[in-house]
Amino acid sequence: MTEPTRCLGRSERDALQRAHARHPGGFEILEWRRSQQSRKAPVELLVRPIGTRASMARTRLRLLASVTALRAQAAEGRFDPGSLRTVTVVPSSGAREVWAFLGAPGSGVTRVVCGLAARLNGRDRCNVGLLSAGDETHANDLRGFADALGLPLHASPRAADIADVAASLGHRSLVLVDFPGAGPRDGDRLGSHARALQALAPQAVCAVLAADADEAALRRQLEVSIRVGATCVALTRVDLAARLEPVLRVIAATGLPLAWVGHGSGTSSDLAPVTSGWIERVCERHHAMA
Repeated sequence: MTEPTRCLGRSERDALQRAHARHPGGFEILEWRRSQQSRKAPVELLVRPIGTRASMARTRLRLLASVTALRAQAAEGRFDPGSLRTVTVVPSSGAREVWAFLGAPGSGVTRVVCGLAARLNGRDRCNVGLLSAGDETHANDLRGFADALGLPLHASPRAADIADVAASLGHRSLVLVDFPGAGPRDGDRLGSHARALQALAPQAVCAVLAADADEAALRRQLEVSIRVGATCVALTRVDLAARLEPVLRVIAATGLPLAWVGHGSGTSSDLAPVTSGWIERVCERHHAMA
């Protein structure tokens, strides 16, 4: 196996760009940390290349073919950390991007949007704009945060208007779209979300999952999220989950990559990129308790 390499950058984005330059065929993050106990300290990444795009495609096919094995693990209470894909979502340099976030009511969609806005705004020339894809009541959940950070916030309750409203934020390099909560039975709202996403054509669609939810409910929520176009997953309420293996199994079985994890339930400042090291530590704690 290829030895991991360390990439040091002035910021997360700088370190990730250095990692991409070293491993253009793709890489996994083994460890993420700041070199000192300061928010302005350099960021250090420990990464390992995952090979060429062809091998990545083969890996995905193997993952899709392993659903039966994952179900067997679930029956026996086991989880293989290698079956879960991770992905690093980074704003492109010099290009405007739109990221959309959706999930069940109470899963923490707005909290994830706030956490990423606070994390990314002002770094490496990234200027964040916020868009609420709901009515004024839903937009009010974001308004206090937007005012505190001085970020522009627009609202578009109509799916047909959302592309035009997003275009009005064209002076921002990254637009984060907060969709109102919609569960598997919210057919009308899910249909509206699907139409809005088709009009937006975002670069990333993130399904937000609450780690403490029931495993069957998580599976149904991910299924409907995939149908409306989800491309990655953010995991929230990790501190409230008695066990994390059920939700990790569900994510792995869909083939969607896990991008972000929120360790708290009351703040937005604890959102962090997922690393394979974090997944392995979760599984080690599970086996130690078993």
